[in-house]
Amino acid sequence: MNKLNGQLLSYYGFVLVGYSGIMDMPQRLGETFYDWGDYQEPLVDSEDIFWKSRDFSMDVVFDERRTSKTLKSIVQEIANLHECLLETDYGNFAVKVKEIQKVNRYGLVTKLTLLFNERIPKFNATLGNRIGGNGVLIDDYDFKKDFGITITKVKPLEYAPVAKLMNTTVFNTSQKFSDHRNFKVFEFDCVKHFSSISELSETTEKFKKLLSLGGYRIINLNNESYNCFLIEGFKILFVGDSLIKFKLRLNNYII
Repeated sequence: MNKLNGQLLSYYGFVLVGYSGIMDMPQRLGETFYDWGDYQEPLVDSEDIFWKSRDFSMDVVFDERRTSKTLKSIVQEIANLHECLLETDYGNFAVKVKEIQKVNRYGLVTKLTLLFNERIPKFNATLGNRIGGNGVLIDDYDFKKDFGITITKVKPLEYAPVAKLMNTTVFNTSQKFSDHRNFKVFEFDCVKHFSSISELSETTEKFKKLLSLGGYRIINLNNESYNCFLIEGFKILFVGDSLIKFKLRLNNYII
Protein backbone atom coordinates (compact mmCIF):
# COMPACT_ATOMS: atom_id res chain seq x y z
CA MET A 1 0.00 0.00 0.00
CA ASN A 2 1.42 3.36 -1.04
CA LYS A 3 1.87 6.05 1.62
CA LEU A 4 3.70 9.37 1.87
CA ASN A 5 4.65 10.66 5.31
CA GLY A 6 2.37 8.06 6.91
CA GLN A 7 -0.67 9.08 4.87
CA LEU A 8 -2.34 7.06 2.15
CA LEU A 9 -2.13 8.70 -1.25
CA SER A 10 -5.91 9.08 -1.14
CA TYR A 11 -5.44 11.51 1.77
CA TYR A 12 -3.83 13.86 -0.75
CA GLY A 13 -6.51 13.16 -3.33
CA PHE A 14 -4.02 11.19 -5.41
CA VAL A 15 -4.46 8.14 -7.59
CA LEU A 16 -1.16 6.42 -8.36
CA VAL A 17 -0.19 6.13 -12.02
CA GLY A 18 3.30 4.72 -11.60
CA TYR A 19 6.94 5.19 -10.64
CA SER A 20 10.02 5.92 -12.69
CA GLY A 21 13.52 5.05 -11.51
CA ILE A 22 12.39 3.68 -8.16
CA MET A 23 14.39 0.45 -8.61
CA ASP A 24 17.53 1.95 -10.13
CA MET A 25 20.95 1.11 -8.67
CA PRO A 26 22.86 4.25 -7.61
CA GLN A 27 26.47 4.83 -8.56
CA ARG A 28 29.46 5.00 -6.26
CA LEU A 29 30.22 8.32 -4.58
CA GLY A 30 33.70 9.72 -4.08
CA GLU A 31 37.00 8.02 -4.83
CA THR A 32 36.72 4.53 -6.26
CA PHE A 33 40.41 3.82 -6.82
CA TYR A 34 43.87 4.99 -5.75
CA ASP A 35 46.27 5.95 -8.52
CA TRP A 36 49.80 4.70 -7.84
CA GLY A 37 51.04 5.99 -11.18
CA ASP A 38 51.91 2.73 -12.89
CA TYR A 39 48.65 1.09 -11.85
CA GLN A 40 45.35 1.86 -10.16
CA GLU A 41 44.17 0.08 -7.04
CA PRO A 42 40.39 -0.26 -6.51
CA LEU A 43 38.95 0.98 -3.23
CA VAL A 44 36.56 -1.84 -2.38
CA ASP A 45 36.75 -2.13 1.43
CA SER A 46 33.40 -1.53 3.12
CA GLU A 47 34.64 1.68 4.76
CA ASP A 48 35.61 3.06 1.34
CA ILE A 49 32.24 2.48 -0.30
CA PHE A 50 29.65 5.25 -0.41
CA TRP A 51 26.65 5.60 -2.69
CA LYS A 52 25.47 8.70 -4.49
CA SER A 53 21.98 9.99 -3.68
CA ARG A 54 19.44 9.11 -6.33
CA ASP A 55 16.33 10.69 -7.80
CA PHE A 56 13.16 8.94 -8.82
CA SER A 57 9.64 10.07 -9.55
CA MET A 58 6.02 9.18 -8.90
CA ASP A 59 3.23 10.03 -11.33
CA VAL A 60 -0.16 10.64 -9.78
CA VAL A 61 -3.54 12.04 -10.72
CA PHE A 62 -5.14 14.60 -8.41
CA ASP A 63 -8.92 14.35 -8.49
CA GLU A 64 -10.77 17.22 -6.83
CA ARG A 65 -13.76 14.92 -6.27
CA ARG A 66 -11.71 12.67 -3.95
CA THR A 67 -10.81 15.29 -1.35
CA SER A 68 -12.09 18.49 0.22
CA LYS A 69 -8.61 20.02 -0.12
CA THR A 70 -7.48 22.16 -3.00
CA LEU A 71 -4.60 21.31 -5.29
CA LYS A 72 -2.75 24.39 -4.12
CA SER A 73 -3.00 23.40 -0.46
CA ILE A 74 -1.91 19.83 -1.20
CA VAL A 75 1.12 20.98 -3.17
CA GLN A 76 2.06 23.36 -0.37
CA GLU A 77 1.68 20.65 2.29
CA ILE A 78 3.89 18.22 0.41
CA ALA A 79 6.47 20.87 -0.50
CA ASN A 80 6.85 21.71 3.20
CA LEU A 81 7.66 18.13 4.19
CA HIS A 82 11.12 17.44 5.51
CA GLU A 83 12.71 14.06 4.81
CA CYS A 84 9.87 11.58 5.14
CA LEU A 85 9.01 7.96 4.51
CA LEU A 86 7.62 6.84 1.16
CA GLU A 87 6.02 3.41 1.46
CA THR A 88 5.52 1.49 -1.79
CA ASP A 89 5.09 -2.01 -3.14
CA TYR A 90 8.76 -1.78 -4.20
CA GLY A 91 9.97 -1.05 -0.68
CA ASN A 92 10.19 1.86 1.74
CA PHE A 93 12.43 4.87 1.15
CA ALA A 94 13.49 7.89 3.21
CA VAL A 95 13.03 10.73 0.73
CA LYS A 96 12.86 14.48 0.30
CA VAL A 97 10.43 15.97 -2.18
CA LYS A 98 12.58 17.92 -4.65
CA GLU A 99 9.94 19.15 -7.04
CA ILE A 100 6.25 18.88 -7.90
CA GLN A 101 5.52 19.24 -11.59
CA LYS A 102 2.10 19.89 -13.05
CA VAL A 103 1.92 17.83 -16.23
CA ASN A 104 -1.54 18.62 -17.53
CA ARG A 105 -5.16 19.09 -16.50
CA TYR A 106 -8.39 17.51 -17.70
CA GLY A 107 -11.44 19.15 -16.10
CA LEU A 108 -11.37 18.26 -12.40
CA VAL A 109 -8.37 15.96 -12.83
CA THR A 110 -4.74 17.10 -12.79
CA LYS A 111 -1.74 14.91 -13.56
CA LEU A 112 1.33 15.56 -11.40
CA THR A 113 4.86 14.25 -11.19
CA LEU A 114 6.53 14.21 -7.75
CA LEU A 115 10.32 14.09 -7.91
CA PHE A 116 11.96 12.50 -4.86
CA ASN A 117 15.56 12.36 -3.69
CA GLU A 118 16.84 9.46 -1.61
CA ARG A 119 19.84 11.06 0.10
CA ILE A 120 21.38 7.87 1.44
CA PRO A 121 20.35 4.76 -0.53
CA LYS A 122 19.84 1.71 1.65
CA PHE A 123 20.45 -1.95 0.81
CA ASN A 124 18.51 -3.82 3.47
CA ALA A 125 17.76 -7.12 1.72
CA THR A 126 19.01 -10.36 3.24
CA LEU A 127 20.87 -12.73 0.95
CA GLY A 128 19.67 -16.30 1.21
CA ASN A 129 21.38 -19.60 0.51
CA ARG A 130 22.90 -20.01 -2.93
CA ILE A 131 21.28 -22.26 -5.50
CA GLY A 132 24.18 -21.93 -7.90
CA GLY A 133 24.43 -23.73 -11.21
CA ASN A 134 26.35 -23.95 -14.45
CA GLY A 135 25.44 -20.53 -15.81
CA VAL A 136 27.12 -17.18 -15.27
CA LEU A 137 27.88 -16.88 -11.55
CA ILE A 138 28.47 -13.93 -9.25
CA ASP A 139 29.96 -14.97 -5.90
CA ASP A 140 28.64 -18.46 -6.70
CA TYR A 141 25.08 -17.14 -7.09
CA ASP A 142 23.63 -18.06 -10.46
CA PHE A 143 22.22 -15.01 -12.28
CA LYS A 144 19.30 -17.05 -13.63
CA LYS A 145 18.56 -19.55 -10.85
CA ASP A 146 19.15 -17.28 -7.84
CA PHE A 147 17.90 -13.94 -9.18
CA GLY A 148 15.84 -14.82 -12.25
CA ILE A 149 18.13 -12.68 -14.42
CA THR A 150 18.81 -13.80 -17.97
CA ILE A 151 21.97 -12.45 -19.60
CA THR A 152 21.21 -11.87 -23.27
CA LYS A 153 24.59 -10.48 -24.26
CA VAL A 154 28.06 -10.09 -22.79
CA LYS A 155 30.16 -7.36 -24.33
CA PRO A 156 33.76 -8.48 -24.90
CA LEU A 157 36.19 -7.57 -22.15
CA GLU A 158 37.97 -4.34 -23.09
CA TYR A 159 39.63 -1.35 -21.53
CA ALA A 160 37.42 1.38 -20.15
CA PRO A 161 37.88 4.49 -22.29
CA VAL A 162 39.82 7.47 -20.98
CA ALA A 163 39.90 10.98 -22.39
CA LYS A 164 43.66 11.40 -22.58
CA LEU A 165 47.02 10.15 -21.42
CA MET A 166 48.05 11.20 -17.96
CA ASN A 167 51.33 12.68 -16.67
CA THR A 168 52.15 11.32 -13.24
CA THR A 169 55.27 11.83 -11.15
CA VAL A 170 56.51 8.66 -9.48
CA PHE A 171 59.63 8.69 -7.31
CA ASN A 172 60.54 12.13 -8.72
CA THR A 173 60.52 10.77 -12.28
CA SER A 174 58.01 12.23 -14.70
CA GLN A 175 56.42 9.38 -16.67
CA LYS A 176 53.61 9.21 -19.18
CA PHE A 177 51.27 6.26 -18.80
CA SER A 178 48.79 4.91 -21.32
CA ASP A 179 45.13 4.12 -20.83
CA HIS A 180 46.14 0.49 -20.22
CA ARG A 181 46.52 1.40 -16.56
CA ASN A 182 42.74 1.59 -16.46
CA PHE A 183 40.39 -1.24 -15.59
CA LYS A 184 38.79 -3.51 -18.10
CA VAL A 185 35.04 -3.86 -18.02
CA PHE A 186 32.33 -6.44 -18.52
CA GLU A 187 29.03 -5.20 -19.89
CA PHE A 188 26.04 -7.49 -19.40
CA ASP A 189 22.67 -6.97 -21.09
CA CYS A 190 20.15 -8.36 -18.60
CA VAL A 191 16.44 -9.10 -18.64
CA LYS A 192 14.18 -10.47 -15.93
CA HIS A 193 10.65 -11.81 -16.14
CA PHE A 194 8.57 -11.46 -13.00
CA SER A 195 5.25 -12.78 -11.79
CA SER A 196 4.44 -10.01 -9.29
CA ILE A 197 5.82 -6.71 -8.02
CA SER A 198 6.64 -8.29 -4.67
CA GLU A 199 8.67 -11.06 -6.34
CA LEU A 200 10.44 -8.51 -8.55
CA SER A 201 11.26 -6.26 -5.61
CA GLU A 202 12.53 -9.11 -3.42
CA THR A 203 14.91 -10.62 -5.96
CA THR A 204 16.12 -7.29 -7.37
CA GLU A 205 16.86 -5.89 -3.92
CA LYS A 206 18.87 -9.02 -3.09
CA PHE A 207 20.88 -8.59 -6.28
CA LYS A 208 21.57 -4.92 -5.47
CA LYS A 209 22.53 -5.92 -1.91
CA LEU A 210 25.13 -8.32 -3.30
CA LEU A 211 26.55 -5.62 -5.59
CA SER A 212 26.79 -3.15 -2.69
CA LEU A 213 28.96 -5.37 -0.48
CA GLY A 214 32.63 -4.68 0.19
CA GLY A 215 35.33 -6.64 -1.56
CA TYR A 216 35.33 -8.03 -5.09
CA ARG A 217 32.47 -9.81 -6.79
CA ILE A 218 33.80 -13.01 -8.31
CA ILE A 219 32.34 -13.50 -11.79
CA ASN A 220 32.53 -17.00 -13.27
CA LEU A 221 32.10 -16.87 -17.03
CA ASN A 222 33.11 -19.46 -19.63
CA ASN A 223 35.12 -21.43 -17.06
CA GLU A 224 37.13 -18.35 -16.08
CA SER A 225 36.99 -16.30 -12.86
CA TYR A 226 37.28 -12.51 -12.68
CA ASN A 227 37.59 -10.11 -9.74
CA CYS A 228 35.01 -7.39 -10.37
CA PHE A 229 33.54 -4.35 -8.66
CA LEU A 230 30.75 -1.90 -9.40
CA ILE A 231 31.29 1.83 -9.95
CA GLU A 232 28.44 2.81 -12.24
CA GLY A 233 24.83 2.42 -11.29
CA PHE A 234 22.19 1.15 -13.68
CA LYS A 235 18.66 2.04 -14.71
CA ILE A 236 15.92 -0.57 -14.66
CA LEU A 237 13.47 -0.23 -17.53
CA PHE A 238 10.06 -1.86 -17.57
CA VAL A 239 9.24 -3.56 -20.87
CA GLY A 240 5.58 -4.52 -20.88
CA ASP A 241 3.79 -5.77 -17.78
CA SER A 242 6.12 -8.54 -16.64
CA LEU A 243 9.61 -7.83 -17.95
CA ILE A 244 12.45 -5.52 -16.99
CA LYS A 245 15.82 -4.92 -18.59
CA PHE A 246 19.04 -3.25 -17.51
CA LYS A 247 22.69 -2.97 -18.48
CA LEU A 248 25.23 -3.99 -15.85
CA ARG A 249 28.83 -2.78 -16.13
CA LEU A 250 31.43 -4.34 -13.84
CA ASN A 251 35.06 -3.32 -13.67
CA ASN A 252 37.61 -6.12 -13.72
CA TYR A 253 40.75 -5.89 -11.61
CA ILE A 254 43.63 -8.28 -12.29
CA ILE A 255 45.35 -8.94 -8.98
